[in-house]
Amino acid sequence: MQTSPNLLRVMLHSIRDAVVTTDASARIQLLNRAAEELTGWRSDDAAGLPIEFVLDLHASGADRALLNPAYAVLREGNRIHHSSHPGQTNLIAKSGRRIPVDLTADPVFDSEAKMEGCVLVFHDLTEALQLASRLAYQAQHDPLTGLPNRILLVDRMEQSARLADRNNELMAVMFVDLDLFSEVKASLGQDLADDLLKEAAARLTAALRESDTVCRLGRDEFVILLPGVKSLGQVEAVADKILQEIAKPCLLGEHTIETSCSLGISIYPHDATDTGTLMRLADQAMAYAKKSGRNRYVFASADSARITLIPIVPSYNE
Repeated sequence: MQTSPNLLRVMLHSIRDAVVTTDASARIQLLNRAAEELTGWRSDDAAGLPIEFVLDLHASGADRALLNPAYAVLREGNRIHHSSHPGQTNLIAKSGRRIPVDLTADPVFDSEAKMEGCVLVFHDLTEALQLASRLAYQAQHDPLTGLPNRILLVDRMEQSARLADRNNELMAVMFVDLDLFSEVKASLGQDLADDLLKEAAARLTAALRESDTVCRLGRDEFVILLPGVKSLGQVEAVADKILQEIAKPCLLGEHTIETSCSLGISIYPHDATDTGTLMRLADQAMAYAKKSGRNRYVFASADSARITLIPIVPSYNE
């Protein structure tokens, strides 16, 4: 029993994926409803046009058009999956909009195994790529502050270490801990404590270069990565600036909060050459800074240990 042409047309239009059929010369025969919506072409208007007029394909980020896979299918008689790496192939719609697509092209044979055309099936990857991008961002960033988390920090540390080796430079790792954060949280509550963390994150970011990285490890602990360092004096200048910025009064709702921070600093490759040791040494130096009176920075190395104190007493005013 043969399927009627009308039934086939209804089936094509009910498919959610976009479908385009061509004859043996790669000229359009039919676009289903999904293909019309994606390309901006009506099936009747597109009928008889060369496939590349309607399916204008480009590599992602490139202006040069790709050879439409229908031609290779009609020449070789084999299926082609044109986008094995999602997002690499863009369809240029009639409106000029670039749409990332995943596309498969198959040959169509008649009852005598003679090639009579090609069918192309494709779908819009925009939402899938946006979701993948959001998930990747969430996996690498702190949800409260939007800062990079430990995963992204370690990756950037490894890249910066390679750059330091190549350019004969230093790299600094700073552990930053807000002083008396627990007392602020206990007195004013979790919401204001979170606001204080977000304000601290903004101040740390503003105090640094674009090439630097501020990461939140959790609670009130931050890590700063300074790549391309020329001298310890440059690191000290940044540490001084951070102490000053964090010590500025912070107005949160009806409360003015005055706090400070303690910093521990390790230097690549002077103190260590692996990320784990660098972070551990900076953490230990930060703990020593806290025990020494807070509101100061301490270098991890004994031969470069320096303590700087700014005479501001950490406090909070209700």
